[in-house]
Amino acid sequence: MSSPAFARLRALEGLALARAAGLPRREALTRHWTALAFRLGDETFVSPLDQVAEILPMPAVTRLPLAQPWVLGVANLRGELTPIIDMMGLLGRGRVSPDPRARVLVSRREAWPLGLLVSESLGLRHFQVEARRPLEQPPPGLAAYVLEEVVEPWRSWKILDLQRLLHGEDVLRTALQ
Repeated sequence: MSSPAFARLRALEGLALARAAGLPRREALTRHWTALAFRLGDETFVSPLDQVAEILPMPAVTRLPLAQPWVLGVANLRGELTPIIDMMGLLGRGRVSPDPRARVLVSRREAWPLGLLVSESLGLRHFQVEARRPLEQPPPGLAAYVLEEVVEPWRSWKILDLQRLLHGEDVLRTALQ
């Protein structure tokens, strides 16, 4: 037999369930994607987060003889030799200024890592999938790597495709001619 206290608790539970407002319904589910925002000199870009393995401060590098000036050298990142490239130099936009805010974005080209030095990491950004659109006027010299933009009400971001960059001919021309 149940006790009067237990019966009272059941009655309170029934009253609470009868008056519960319930969870709000979501009519339309918005899809999002995440990108890493970064700065190259005065320009800002985003790259899909799945193209960035990690973000690091500039590590100690060993210079490589007879390499292009934008090849800064190789760094030992947790036992893995990683080439470090000045991304502005690679893209023909000068050099990344020596600054404590400069960061290395580590991406992968198939199995091997590649570090890309950028002026500053601006953190993660979340965008609606529907906000992506083809870029009408790519920045000079970046037409092969910047094909889309994401538009928000207050600004737009150029999407730099790191995989296109890493698989491009420029990255393979690291040796001086």
